[in-house]
Order: sequence, then C-alpha cells, then structure tokens
Amino acid sequence: MTTQGPLTAYLLASTPDALTRATTHPFLAAAGRGTLPKPLLSQWLSQDRLYAQSYIRYIGLLLAKIRLPAQNSSTAVKQPTSEQKAINVLIDALVNIRTELAFFEKTAEDHALDLTAITAEEGACALTSCGNGSYITTSSGISTSGSGSCPGFTGGNTDIAGPMSTENTTGHALCVSQGECQMPSGSDMCVPSEFNTQPVSDDAFAASRARTPAPEAVRGGIQTGLERSGTLFFCASRTTRAYIDMFMSAGSTGVSVMEGMAVLWATEVCYLRSWRYAARCMRENGNKNGGGDYSGDADGGALRGKFIDNWSSVEFEGFVNQIGDVLDEMAGQIKGAEESEIMRGRCLEWWRQIVWLEEKFWPELV
Repeated sequence: MTTQGPLTAYLLASTPDALTRATTHPFLAAAGRGTLPKPLLSQWLSQDRLYAQSYIRYIGLLLAKIRLPAQNSSTAVKQPTSEQKAINVLIDALVNIRTELAFFEKTAEDHALDLTAITAEEGACALTSCGNGSYITTSSGISTSGSGSCPGFTGGNTDIAGPMSTENTTGHALCVSQGECQMPSGSDMCVPSEFNTQPVSDDAFAASRARTPAPEAVRGGIQTGLERSGTLFFCASRTTRAYIDMFMSAGSTGVSVMEGMAVLWATEVCYLRSWRYAARCMRENGNKNGGGDYSGDADGGALRGKFIDNWSSVEFEGFVNQIGDVLDEMAGQIKGAEESEIMRGRCLEWWRQIVWLEEKFWPELV
C-alpha cells in the first residue's frame, strides 16, 4: 500500500469504515436532534471531563520531549522549526483545554447536568464509606497512573496469602468487591477506613438504590453487608481508563514527538468530525421552538444551545488543522523512504487504536 502524500490524509483514508462508525454514532445523531436524555448526557460528560483532565497531563509529557536548538549569535530572522511550531500548538492546546473545562462546569451548572454521573457500565465501579447510614454518590479524584501505588493485591482473590488475604483486607474493600484496585489519588487506601460493613434495612437499601444504580453483585442476587451499606464511587469507565492509558503510553519516553503529535491530532480530528455530524443532524432536524430556544430539548438545550456550536466551530477546525500541519511537516522531514514507512506505520497503529476508542467512548442508546 502506498503511503505517498501528507501523513494526515494517509491516516484519514486508512480506516474509512471505522472512522465513519466513530464519528456518526447514534449518540451524536440524538444530540443533534435534541432527543438525548439528560442522564445519558451527564454520564458522557462526566467521562469526557476525565478525558480532558488526562489530556492536560499528556500535553505536559509531549512538551517535556521537545528539545529546542541552542540560541546562536546570528541576528538573521529564521523560520520557526517544526519543534517550535509544535510547542506553540501544545501551548494553545493547554489554553484551550483550560477554557474547555471551565465551559463544562458553567454549562453543566446552567442546565443541571451531573458531572459525576455514573455510567451504566460502571454501576458497580466502587464502594465508598457510607458513614452512619448515609446514601450519597461520592465524587473523588482518580489515579491515572494505575494501581501500582496501591499495596494491595489487584486480583480480587481473598483466599491467597499476602496483603489481600482475608485477614488483611482493611482499606481494600474495593479490591475485594471489584477485583481491581481503584485507589483515589492522594489516598493511602482503596476506600475510607471507616467503611461501614453493617447490614442495613431493606427499606433503606431500596431507597438508596432509587438514587444510585445497583452494583452487579446486588443485581445478581448477592448482597453482602459491604455492598448493602456502600455507595457508588465516581470513576473512569473502562473505555476512559483505556484512553488515559493510551495517552500515558504515547507520552512515554520511548515514543517520538511525531507519534505524540499524531495521537493529539487523531483525537482532535475525530472529535471535530463527530460534532460536525451532530451539527448536520441539528440543521436537518430544525428547531421546533423557533429561534435559538432549545429549552424543550430532552437535555434542556445544553447540546444544541451550547456544546455543539462550540465543538463544531470554525475556530476549533483551525486548531485541528494547525496540529495537522505540524504533523505533516514533521513527517516530511524524515530522511529515507524506509524510515518514513516505519514511522507512518507506527502512526497508523496509534490512529487505529484511537478510532476504535472513539467509537467505544460514545454511550449506547437504549
């Protein structure tokens, strides 16, 4: 297969079917038609905000990779190098994501959207302290560096000897119940030490589950005192964790700056194309209320009144194109046909992974 021409064009043409699935998902069509339920939008936004937070760390990792040439004594005006252009783009990315997170918060507040909503997939994500019979959904930071900092065993087998044995599970109730450590960042334990393991009344349990999804163990008919008294813990979904892991991998020392820029461009171009599709659905559907009033939408107008315009704007398109231009310039500077083919192959692998993640990131409509 020939790979002549700009790298960005090559990547876009490499997986046409997968790219279409990722950027024309039914979730996006419902968003454009104003029929996306508020709870489902909240669940997606809560995960997208976690993605945005990990994006900041990823940009920092890319910036740390770039080595600018030392200044010389020449006073001649020189064109910026591709590395200097990359730095400018990455700084813009940080500014943009800071603005984006503030935009998330403001729009969520205006439209009563829950940025700690728990997805159906992660309904049994974790259990936290319920104190003296209280039942609340708890929001907390998560560790994006994995569970390596946790001293507990992450296999969930309580019959083995060691830190996760049945005699030493204090502070690792989550590991026991879930089979995977999800220790909150800044914490020394998976769950607070005061976790209440006492059973609660059936009436109180039913009332709590009316406000939070039931864990898988409860839905399967197994109700331990730990599960019955616990509340659900907000965390990254499996797909979000996979995206975060991908960012950390792409930002590692063994990955080139060019590959890192390819990852950045791929995530942004998929996002732009996705919301351009939602904008097209929005235009085709029209506005029954007339004017700019979308308060009658299922989500109260957050998407069609605020989010879609922002994520499909000409300004955002310009930013995506700027990243693509830097990436293509870097690819064009590679010496030798064999080296160029190797690098394009590496970028293609990143591209395929991102397109797959993008499709999985959209919640399924029920």
